[in-house]
Amino acid sequence: MSYSVKRRNGSGHQPVSQLSRKLKNIWPHQKYSPTTILNRLSVWHVTLHHMELEPCSHMSCLMAKNGQLLMLHELRKAERNYAQIEREALAIVFGVRKFHQYLHGNKFTLLTDHRPLTSILSPVKGTPSMAAARMQRWALLLSAHNYTLQYRKGAHHANADGLSRLPLPLAQKEKQGAVEVFYASQLDTLPVSVAEIRRDTLSDVTLSRVLEMVTIGRFPAAKDTDQELSPYLMRRHELTIQQGCLMWGVRVVVPPKLRSHVLKELHTAHPGMVRMKSLARSYVWWPGIDSQIELQAKACHSCQRVQKEPGLAPLHPWLWPSCPWERIHVDFAGPFEGHMYLVVVDAHSKWPEVHIMDSATAGKTIQVLRGLFSRHGIPHVLVSDNGPQFCSEEFRVFLKVNGVKHIRSAPHHPATNGLAERFVQTFKHALKASRGTAPVQQRLDTFLLTYRNTPHATTRETPAILFLGRKLRSRLDFLKPSVAGAVRRSQDAQQQC
Repeated sequence: MSYSVKRRNGSGHQPVSQLSRKLKNIWPHQKYSPTTILNRLSVWHVTLHHMELEPCSHMSCLMAKNGQLLMLHELRKAERNYAQIEREALAIVFGVRKFHQYLHGNKFTLLTDHRPLTSILSPVKGTPSMAAARMQRWALLLSAHNYTLQYRKGAHHANADGLSRLPLPLAQKEKQGAVEVFYASQLDTLPVSVAEIRRDTLSDVTLSRVLEMVTIGRFPAAKDTDQELSPYLMRRHELTIQQGCLMWGVRVVVPPKLRSHVLKELHTAHPGMVRMKSLARSYVWWPGIDSQIELQAKACHSCQRVQKEPGLAPLHPWLWPSCPWERIHVDFAGPFEGHMYLVVVDAHSKWPEVHIMDSATAGKTIQVLRGLFSRHGIPHVLVSDNGPQFCSEEFRVFLKVNGVKHIRSAPHHPATNGLAERFVQTFKHALKASRGTAPVQQRLDTFLLTYRNTPHATTRETPAILFLGRKLRSRLDFLKPSVAGAVRRSQDAQQQC
């Protein structure tokens, strides 16, 4: 779409370039866009006509009566992909929509240099049944107006050519709709799957070469290869292929494109640098993963903000129990985010239990502990601090009836109950780092799942293995190829056939 400028006395049209030269003589230090030219010359009538041009990202519509009105519109990304006839029709429909308040109820004439539109959008002819759905909708929209549609040759339509060849220098940023923003945010939260690992492994130059070497069983000499292949050649006897994924032992070799996603997944619960490395050693590997995990943990502003200082003196360790739930350590955390939290940690497996408490009375504490005893059994020893809940007569009677020995820490020495106290620090650190991302209960569940599935620094085993005898299934399990999953998919395919 473009513009021509006509004098009020009807003396004829002048090109915009001539008007621009005149304006420069009057205001020599100004830069003029088409809009500036029309605003400077208030004595001109401006009329809009439409002509067929090369694909252009700008469209303009204008009506003039006893003054001037100007409107510029930049085509959106989807509109730029329209066919030429649809862009021609879009100019008409957009102008009618924009000036609906002036046109509705009045008879007006639409001029176009695209002859097929005179039949498709004609007010006296029916819309062709084979016309595109978009054209049919626009014809229905125009049917609410009283108009006539006339064809004008392009040679006689030259007054619409000026401004279309002078597009605006700055392009407006297209704003995404709420639906597109929601879908994009959901895609970012999806876990990395085996299919993505397999696809990106084949597309990566280095990993595809390693995959071929492992398949045929021939590896070049280390001195004849580049540095990118050296880490894989050092482990060539331990590399295998499962369902198209490169494996180093039980760990999946992650392609470069997916490594950032895996690092974010490892850091979801803000477990800290050491726990991230321990968790990664159970699932994934790639050259330099330890240094990247360190950078990921150090780059997290939430983790650095709540980082604690190291301990001043070594602690005297408790004797390690011989079986799970033999000795438990309990403590209260909070108030934090409006809640108190009862923390229970098993001394053998380091299995944690955290319950959100409405109140920290002895009765509520006994109620929660009774539920834990019903699920895991009655422990031999319970270690706590000297809080009023644990020193009450009601709590003493409860433990005595159940045959539980109660050990309280020394006054002003909370390190005696160090297992529970240390877990409280880890727990509060994770919740503070993830504050504002989700409700408290959801963040707590995410933290507990990651903690129970991460090898402990003392036992070198996950709390789930020592407590339940099995690993807990998490989102990271999507990375590993599963024989059982492949068999199920094969059986489902056979049933569908």
